[in-house]
Amino acid sequence: MKVTDYLVEFLISKGIDQVFGYPGGVICHFMDSIDKYGSRISGHINYHEQASSFAACGYAQVTGKPGVAYATSGPGATNLVTGISNAYFDSVPTIFITGQVDTFISRGNIPIRQRGFQETDIVAIVKTVTKYATRIDSVEQVEPCLEEAYRLAISGRPGPVLLDIPADIQRAEFSPTRRPGTMAATKYSNPDVAESVDRILQLLADAKRPCLVLGAGVKQSGILGSVRDFVRQTGIPTVASMLAFDCLPTDDRHNFGFIGANGHRYANFILAKSDLVLTLGTRLDLKQVGSRRSLFAPSARIVRVDIDQGELSYGIRPDDVAVQADLKELAPSLLSALPSHYVAPPEWLSVCATIKSALAGVDEKDYHKKIRVLSQLVPTDTVVTVDVGQHQPWVAQAFRVGKSHRFCFSGGLGSMGYSLPAAIGAYYGSRRPVICLNGDGGIQMNIQELQFLYREQLPIMVVIFNNNSLGMIRHFQQMNFASKYIATTDTTGYTVPSFEKLAHAYGIGYCRVEETSDFKKLNTWDETPWIVEVCLESETVLEPKFASGRPNHDQEPFIARDLFEYLMAL
Repeated sequence: MKVTDYLVEFLISKGIDQVFGYPGGVICHFMDSIDKYGSRISGHINYHEQASSFAACGYAQVTGKPGVAYATSGPGATNLVTGISNAYFDSVPTIFITGQVDTFISRGNIPIRQRGFQETDIVAIVKTVTKYATRIDSVEQVEPCLEEAYRLAISGRPGPVLLDIPADIQRAEFSPTRRPGTMAATKYSNPDVAESVDRILQLLADAKRPCLVLGAGVKQSGILGSVRDFVRQTGIPTVASMLAFDCLPTDDRHNFGFIGANGHRYANFILAKSDLVLTLGTRLDLKQVGSRRSLFAPSARIVRVDIDQGELSYGIRPDDVAVQADLKELAPSLLSALPSHYVAPPEWLSVCATIKSALAGVDEKDYHKKIRVLSQLVPTDTVVTVDVGQHQPWVAQAFRVGKSHRFCFSGGLGSMGYSLPAAIGAYYGSRRPVICLNGDGGIQMNIQELQFLYREQLPIMVVIFNNNSLGMIRHFQQMNFASKYIATTDTTGYTVPSFEKLAHAYGIGYCRVEETSDFKKLNTWDETPWIVEVCLESETVLEPKFASGRPNHDQEPFIARDLFEYLMAL
């Protein structure tokens, strides 16, 4: 059996049916094997390897199965690095396969930079942003390396792995010692999960003002149903990280928004007034808690549940209760052990509702209204991918989430250019229409993938929030450089093409939205690809935001002091 045939059979055995990549000389044998098994697995050609890596991320985010991307050696492999990093920081299970020059022309230990054409040590390059990366230099390494890569990609805290396979190894014949894919994943099990559950429930029973914080780990663990049941049964006010703002529908009465620098004011306020904060699957990074971690939920005992001991070691306060556990194990146990009579104090839920009512809409701008109107047109079973820029937190602030909406972000890495290729992967993972939200800057970073949409006629609506500027950095320059703009506006070095002409060039439908009423034009977007250009004023802002030296719930621009004092006294 050819090595690449075995590799493809392995992927198929794991239920992986979509692969993304770009052709190259030393990856042709892998491509040929994908084609050979074409009735069971599909290979998709992007127009840039970075796009392939993001497509793999999108596929993994909606399926829970590892996304797979491949590339040739040299520039093909290095073009994957951004997507690999994205998968690493956001815990996305992914397998990256790179071709390499034949072993007999590799530079080996010769003290030269390169011997074979496009020879590049991709393993050394990605070591710090993968869970596992290795070069397979013999057929004897194929089975153990492949099994180990898959195991690590999905075990514990998921993440990316990379296999670099020289062309002569790819085309080599070998006799497998076992059926592909027989090794199971290693499951993290907390032997003290029952004790941890008992402690959490006791702390909840003693709390007068409990609050639940949900993170992306809730979605990645596949236990969203259990968590929603827990919220419904306990009535605990619930907030989320930006990446998890879709865990509860917007109209759920227990949903009090997302927290952090640009989060809902009422969410941060509720944290400030809580006496117990239970976090599930969120690492509480700087965007959530601020640079002065002591200002986060200052009156609360904090209980943190995370599978990664490293994240738990980076605590908030010395009395944190750190529970290292897999949410797949803990969440059902917590729900089943919940006393039938437990319910969060109704007076606390009333206080939270008062805070939300007082602060909702304080920061609303025209673009929030447009996002809200757009969201009401989006079917509830739609996947939404969101790029990086001002529009990213705007979406979390204003989008009305339905019960079945699923959002995909580039979170930790925060990579512009993520949304369009991720939408492609998300479509093939879900076979559902996808909304792809972008800024005018981010869309240009992988704009070539519009050809993919046209080629395959995918039901993806590409929404571009166009303020004709790099809004995030323009706003930063406005605040910190006395409005001295450099390379962020159309008069200082940054320009935007005609997206209407671009749509026509790619053969894609186009709609221009200047007023919210213009969204009525959208009636066939779920059948073919569309570009929807939402026109905004150029001087957009990202508010609210953390204020230096101030408590996290006292965000800029500051609300009236009498209102602030009233809410603090509740």
